[in-house]
Amino acid sequence: MSKRFIWSLVGALAVISLLIVGCAPAATPTTPPTPTTPTTPTTPTTPTTPSAPATETYNLVGQSHAGGITQQHASLIRVAKNIEAASGGRVKMAVEVGGGIAPATKEFDAVNTGTLDFAVTCFMYWADKMPQCGIFTMVSGGMSPMEALAWFRDGGGYDLAYRMVDKVGMDVHLVDNGGWMGPPEVFLSTNVPLTKAGDIRGLKVRAAGDGAEILAKLGASTVMMPAGDVFEAMQRGVVDAFEVSMPTLDWDLGLQDAAKYKYLSGARQPYEYNPFIINKTLWNKMPADIKAIITEVNEAETIRAYTEILVLDLTSLQNFRDYGTVVGKLPVALEEEYLAAARDFYSTKSAADPFAKEILDNYWKFQSDIRAVWNRV
Repeated sequence: MSKRFIWSLVGALAVISLLIVGCAPAATPTTPPTPTTPTTPTTPTTPTTPSAPATETYNLVGQSHAGGITQQHASLIRVAKNIEAASGGRVKMAVEVGGGIAPATKEFDAVNTGTLDFAVTCFMYWADKMPQCGIFTMVSGGMSPMEALAWFRDGGGYDLAYRMVDKVGMDVHLVDNGGWMGPPEVFLSTNVPLTKAGDIRGLKVRAAGDGAEILAKLGASTVMMPAGDVFEAMQRGVVDAFEVSMPTLDWDLGLQDAAKYKYLSGARQPYEYNPFIINKTLWNKMPADIKAIITEVNEAETIRAYTEILVLDLTSLQNFRDYGTVVGKLPVALEEEYLAAARDFYSTKSAADPFAKEILDNYWKFQSDIRAVWNRV
């Protein structure tokens, strides 16, 4: 085959190839996707306007059972100021001294009738209506202040106190865990020395609550009177010994001139608990937030007032010593005599009153459970 023929063939094939390529249909361009129409944004939901706080205000009048210069009264004034601040001014509380509106020690009756809206007072002042009430103020030979506070708050004490108050059907509400807790009281302040068992026999003593009945078992002649009347009663010889409260309250009341001797022991009154009470009809009409404020402020004040007066008592005892009062511990024999009389007293009380027995059984069990782990808390 000649070279001329071969090259002719190659040329012809090349031409045919170009024709084929040129005749091939052009690729149909892909139709671009139609852009999606943007979704119309959802109209945001109009946020719910929060409910405006209740605007109802409360102007309350209350009373402590103590004098105006005492730490107990100062504590209630602090409660009133803190409740006003926490409520944004919706609750205003005027606080009078003991006897300022209702007779001192009669605060429970005054709250029941609405003469007072609220008060801090002693359980034991209600003995004419509730024979078990003294157990809630203190128990001779009982728990320490912090143990007792735990019993009230978490050991069933408050539940039992509510039941006691409910039984009398009066218009009074105990504010949950709200009240005033004090350290041990002075056992006795006297104008005669106490050196041995039997020395209480024949004394005329200002005393209150279960402690008064136990002192009477030891041969004392007891009388109850407001704390503010004690100085004059000692000066006039109406009584020749008294128990009022902690050293600080005794000092604030000016009782350094009332007695020569001051005997210390936690046997008679290892603590003092005074509840915050409020008229029940008034309380039931209050909104939940106001109830919570009143409750929480009182609960916080219980601890604050306790630690405050515990430290003040150390200073007050030194004040008594510097003034010339003979301050000392109660003789052991006399303390043991008192504790034995206390055990007999509570045993008798339990036997005569099923509800008192229920309260005391609960109390002693709680103390026993604590002391099985720690000697004292």
